[in-house]
Amino acid sequence: MIIDNVIPRADIVEHADRLGAEIRNITLSDDLPDEIIIAINRLLLERKVILFRDQGHLDDTMQQRLVLRLGSLIPNPTMLDTRGDLTIRKTLPDRACSHVEQTHDDGVVGVRRQTISVLREAALSRFGGDFAWSNTAAAYLDLPDSLRMLADNLWAVRCAAFDHTATEGATEADKKASDDVSAGTIYETTHPIVRVHPETGERMLSLGRSVQNFVGLQRYPSQRLFELLQSYITAPQNTLCWN
Repeated sequence: MIIDNVIPRADIVEHADRLGAEIRNITLSDDLPDEIIIAINRLLLERKVILFRDQGHLDDTMQQRLVLRLGSLIPNPTMLDTRGDLTIRKTLPDRACSHVEQTHDDGVVGVRRQTISVLREAALSRFGGDFAWSNTAAAYLDLPDSLRMLADNLWAVRCAAFDHTATEGATEADKKASDDVSAGTIYETTHPIVRVHPETGERMLSLGRSVQNFVGLQRYPSQRLFELLQSYITAPQNTLCWN
């Protein structure tokens, strides 16, 4: 009802069955009315990914102020800040912690802090490109009962290493700062693979390519089990691609 009263449903275009919605006829800014910010957040909880076209007026500072309307900014230690305000990166491989979604609470089973990634395409490649997202809550519900019971009790060993290809194009000062913090450092932690969303209560599969193995399982059976669980996350009905 909050969404319907603020953003006309005719301006909300769903792009996949289980996630993704484009909001049309809106100009993003840091001074949007509170009710629009609340409606955007509610729609984000409902559709997981919110998309906007034709927002070329946004610069780094405007985007940062807009993000602060939705929550607080959390720095990522594996990503370089080359402009003094927002974190900018060129490339970061799958094995590194490249998104704030991969931060974890300390030993609290089934609970994680809510995090949001905000992407703005500042420059278009002449070759184009796709972004892809998955609905991990829907993937969890798709699991057969026996596999869901296993997932509820499964912990993953996650390993991430800072990759210096991410420093390509950075200044010497930036490279030295990253070397001082990250050179030769490999981060390893364990966490439950099922998390509970703090607002919706949805249970979600939390995997990712930095998962090395599952606690109590050797590498090979862990790999086969990972591939099985990941297949539910990447299933077409649970995936959104955006060009």
